[in-house]
Amino acid sequence: MRVAIIGGGVVGLSCGWSLARKGAEVVVLERGVIGEGASKGNTGWVSPTISTPLASPGTLAMGLKSALDPNGALVIRPELDTRWLRWLWSFRAAASRERFLRGVEALHNLNRRTFEVLDAYAADGVPFEMHGGGILVLGKTEKGISWFAPVFEDLQKIGFEGGIEELTLDEARAIEPALSDEIGYVIRTTVDRYVQPQSLMRGLADRLVELGHDIREEVAVAGLSPIGGGRWRVDTDHGPVEADRVIVATGAQSPALLGPLGLDVPIVPAKGYSITLRGEGTRPSQALYMTEAKIGVSGFDEGVRIAGVFQLPGRDLMVDRRRLDHVVAQACSYLRDWHPAETEASVEGWAGWRPATPDSLPLLGPVPGREGLFLATGHGMLGVTLAPSTGELLAEMVVDGARPAWVEPMRPDRPF
Repeated sequence: MRVAIIGGGVVGLSCGWSLARKGAEVVVLERGVIGEGASKGNTGWVSPTISTPLASPGTLAMGLKSALDPNGALVIRPELDTRWLRWLWSFRAAASRERFLRGVEALHNLNRRTFEVLDAYAADGVPFEMHGGGILVLGKTEKGISWFAPVFEDLQKIGFEGGIEELTLDEARAIEPALSDEIGYVIRTTVDRYVQPQSLMRGLADRLVELGHDIREEVAVAGLSPIGGGRWRVDTDHGPVEADRVIVATGAQSPALLGPLGLDVPIVPAKGYSITLRGEGTRPSQALYMTEAKIGVSGFDEGVRIAGVFQLPGRDLMVDRRRLDHVVAQACSYLRDWHPAETEASVEGWAGWRPATPDSLPLLGPVPGREGLFLATGHGMLGVTLAPSTGELLAEMVVDGARPAWVEPMRPDRPF
């Protein structure tokens, strides 16, 4: 079976690796360069402990309140666009307590194999940077960190096996000496990890090539058309590609690609920012979540990655340097003495799209009425966390015809 995967980000490549393990012939079509897309600038967290839907009680009000705040971490700006207004209305409906809990359970079910698959990558010889030790959740105030315990309790009720530990600042500093005196509350998640996302994507791509599969970079897909029997033709600027099955893993670009097929894919782009710096002072070496500022930090071998902002809808990928500098300054306020070096003043930040669905759940599985077409898209801020298990699930769906009942809340044709 030949499977064409459109999108060479972390989700598409994870699907490719899992399909290869099941004996499929894989061709990945990436419009840019592997490792340079939407997954490039994120913190690389593999974090089932904090895999919860953005669509939750209070989120819409918080986002709208920040609509005019130039420094808002979560910003939802109303626009007089019919498609956006429909999305926003669906988001509002999905943010009820009942639907939020259903979303928590759906993501938990998807995450059950996350670490198993991640370890299988390493065992298979995929080279990538990975760190353990959990995530340190930091609060300057009790109010700032108060959301975390109830969310963890929701996960425990449905069988989540990870744990959390409340630490004093001294205990936390034994793990991460870079922490500031301003931090009053620390919770450590015990099972979470983080990876350098570019290294994971490059490692998966290189392993697929080593196994004899086809990775095509800088290939733009112009359209899709069925050719009978579940087979598809993918038209590209380098000529057509025919395949027995097609997986669309194009994130925020999915609506534009699938629209000509008459498919209304409910994904809007949310803009996020990040920057990676060596810095000066006591350098963070762990994964840190700064609750009041809603900023994530990862201590990679190459430097400190700082990521923040979730702006809906995203309009462009221009880096607003003033806003990015504010994110960096906020992150530094949680750290003892680390700060960007003067020589790094010219380091360019990054802005990218997070593919957001109204209920914050990905679109996974076969497209009804389009035999042979599958979706693996809409992972929002959880692309790296959900990618390994998404790859396994899609491989089982494509090759084995599996349709597990627990995937029902994430099916592509669910009502919004």
